Amino acid sequence: MPDAEIPLSRPKKVSLLTKILYGIGEIAITMKMALFGLFILFFYNTVMGLPALSVGIASAVGLVVDAVTDPYIGYRSDVSKSRYGRRHSFMLAGALTMGVSFWTIWAPPRGLSPAGLFFWLLVSVSLFRVASTFFRIPYLSLGAELSDDYHERTAIVGFRSFFGLVGSLLAASLSFYFFFPNSGTGADPKLAYEGYPRMGLAFGAAMTLAALIGCLGTWAHRFGSGSPPSERPSFQKFTAASRLALQNASFRKVWLSFSLFFVAVVLNGSISIHFLTWYVRIGDSTVLSRLQALFYVSALAGVVFWVWAARRTEKKTLYVLCTLTTALVIGSSPFLFGDGSVLGTGDPRPLAALYGLAGFFASALWVIPSSMVADIADDDAARTGLRREGLFFGILNFGEKVAAGLAVLVGGALIDYVARLVPGEPAQSADTISRIGWIFGGVPAMLLLVAVIAVAGYRLDRRTVAAIQLRLRERAVEAP
Repeated sequence: MPDAEIPLSRPKKVSLLTKILYGIGEIAITMKMALFGLFILFFYNTVMGLPALSVGIASAVGLVVDAVTDPYIGYRSDVSKSRYGRRHSFMLAGALTMGVSFWTIWAPPRGLSPAGLFFWLLVSVSLFRVASTFFRIPYLSLGAELSDDYHERTAIVGFRSFFGLVGSLLAASLSFYFFFPNSGTGADPKLAYEGYPRMGLAFGAAMTLAALIGCLGTWAHRFGSGSPPSERPSFQKFTAASRLALQNASFRKVWLSFSLFFVAVVLNGSISIHFLTWYVRIGDSTVLSRLQALFYVSALAGVVFWVWAARRTEKKTLYVLCTLTTALVIGSSPFLFGDGSVLGTGDPRPLAALYGLAGFFASALWVIPSSMVADIADDDAARTGLRREGLFFGILNFGEKVAAGLAVLVGGALIDYVARLVPGEPAQSADTISRIGWIFGGVPAMLLLVAVIAVAGYRLDRRTVAAIQLRLRERAVEAP
């Protein structure tokens, strides 16, 4: 008997209201991703004085703890048949615990020793990551289950990506505007401790609210509720299922490519404030807020376009095109900006154009891979007879989070040992500034090129998926 069962006929079309309510849940995830990427290294290193490598180690350990739980929570939600629904029971628990655990990250007590600060960061990040896993993995799996239509799946992911980008936009722009406003004294407001706890409390509450909307708004779409599991889950069965999932060649390619993509963009994002502050010499919080807003507004427009384009072009083609373009945009930044360059320093207008272009093309990476994984789950079901969306999304997020942790760790090491940035100092040497530019642009661009190579052999197109789904329907009819 399959590990997990879903209705034999899933709707091809999902109501607009369901898509909207489901999509709002993604705000909880993208808010924390934007804030982590922008502030975690800057806050603990530059504001609190913790060495950048220590910040990277604590963040990486927290992500590894989280990442290890991703596939297991996905597996457990696959085989669970709670009366609240196998996805929703986990989602609800995660939604209720995300907010408060997020706030603790940004409210370390003042006066902690470096060891105490490191321990606070390690524990608080780990607790938050586990809470977010309980929501995130079943939430992604639910999206793949809502419809079995090749294009409708992309539309569902599109709604999720649209609202996710709204969350990123709100977090990235409003954080500067409300919590780090310019004081008029010339001092950099981002160097003041007071704004960070307030930011954590406000956005933590917003995360919990968005996650609850995503959970309760799809309550009518609970699968696997009302009966006990067909077989008792165990760690041995989980490891066996994970090995079998990783034998799927299409999934391995998407998983590796997507993980490399995340290393690149998280590394780029974690160095962005350093790049803007010292390399481009833009420290005005209002300008930084507008640049972040422009990136995400362009990405919102991009999501609409890429969902439309995916009906006319294969998903892999769009993925490769947008990854290459993103690499070009990111990689060109050290050449275009900085002392002696074409666009120089201090002028945000050309930087705004680059941010807009990057947001438009990078947004495809929020839409396409998850839709590809939903197709992979059908391919896997045709091969094995098992429905394992939760396990696939768990492993995908395992790669994403390990990649993000590795990126912060590498970023911290590069800032400490390559750029040789002096923590807490508003002025840095010319050598340090130059190296920050190359860490921000050159390294992520090379990783994105490797991500394109990794996905080269992916073969699931719309005709192949249609044939797979036909086999699944025929098998369901033939089953006793």
